[in-house]
Amino acid sequence: THSAPITIKMPPHLRPNITRVRDASGFVGTVVYVGPVASAKSPTEIYAGITWDDVTRGKHDGSVLCRSTDRIVRHFKCGPTQGSFLRLSKVDVGLALTPKLMRSRYVEPDAELVAPDNLLPHVARTAGGRDKPIEFLGEVKIRNRQQLEDVEDISLRMLGIARPCNPEERTEMEEFGHLKSIDLAGNLLSDWEDALDILRQFKLLQSVSLASNRINDLNPTSLEEFSMVGITTLNLNSTNISSFKTVQLIGNAMPNLEELCVANCNLSDVECYISDVATNKNDDGTNAKDNKITAFQNLVLLDISNCHL
Repeated sequence: THSAPITIKMPPHLRPNITRVRDASGFVGTVVYVGPVASAKSPTEIYAGITWDDVTRGKHDGSVLCRSTDRIVRHFKCGPTQGSFLRLSKVDVGLALTPKLMRSRYVEPDAELVAPDNLLPHVARTAGGRDKPIEFLGEVKIRNRQQLEDVEDISLRMLGIARPCNPEERTEMEEFGHLKSIDLAGNLLSDWEDALDILRQFKLLQSVSLASNRINDLNPTSLEEFSMVGITTLNLNSTNISSFKTVQLIGNAMPNLEELCVANCNLSDVECYISDVATNKNDDGTNAKDNKITAFQNLVLLDISNCHL
């Protein structure tokens, strides 16, 4: 008799080399492997193999000692202390950018005061060893000026944002359609489809930061029917872009850019791109004149520091 084949169900939300995750201590990494682990007690339990941005966060280099053969099995490759295997119940793939999350950045006008009577619930120790109260003046005035329906700039840095809200919440998101500047730096965005879907919800945007989100390169189909002519400032520093083609596609979709930052990305193929234009021929034989860069006519600042040029 033959034993029945083992059926393993893979989680669709974990995409190797794309999905970004975080742990309870704030460390961030990328899923590079999804499947069983040779050293685990159960051969059918699914784990997520993670390479952490902090190369000292993990416990191994992606290899384990097989429980049944006592041989080394490599599931992925990374630095000697950069890798971890996490049970799926421990994997945190971040949050959606919901209306509730937007509102959580600002306090309601009638919320409890942080500094009643203009005094914070803390003290400062003087050189003489005495405790001095800390005053906080103008709290109500500041709060009134920072209501979400009035501000035009919002910072949503390092909140674990990984995707847009559900379709059911889109109508409610229209409440924030007046925003002109959004800082989404240091989140868990890993897919241009998700990033662009978020931007589509804010029609008046002029300034956007997606810095330190490892979003990789753009698929041209992601930009079909996408155009944001109002955006003049875009920060894409440390976004893991590895082709100048992505920069060109973004420029075509945002033709009025005045400031563009793509530092710490890999644009080493720009010379090939320029060479192709010079010879009027692409690798696929199509006319390279179609690649001519016409989208950056308004650019006054370009940061391409550390881009392997």
